[in-house]
Amino acid sequence: MTKFAAVLLAALLIGAGATAPAQSQSLNFGIFFGDERSDFYPDNPEPFLCMTDRQIRDTIASRGYADIALNVPNEKHIQVRASRDGWVYLLDFNYCTGEIEGRQRLRAAN
Repeated sequence: MTKFAAVLLAALLIGAGATAPAQSQSLNFGIFFGDERSDFYPDNPEPFLCMTDRQIRDTIASRGYADIALNVPNEKHIQVRASRDGWVYLLDFNYCTGEIEGRQRLRAAN
């Protein structure tokens, strides 16, 4: 191998090695967990801090309600249909605080 070819090969290897980190950094998105505030304080803490369906049902049942049916959760609230004392109620339940924030009597229970 000639001296010129050896120098050319060395220059190519050094050049390729110098550009690899810059190119690979743009491909490393999502690898560095913990470098942003949102990694530890998410905007939507509901999955971590709020009740599951079973916990909601148990909480409502502990307050004397039966025949509990849950609707779709919406912004930390869920509508719950439940019966108590011969009446069917529609409850506005905050599933993060565990409080019934509204109660509407719908009809007599069967």
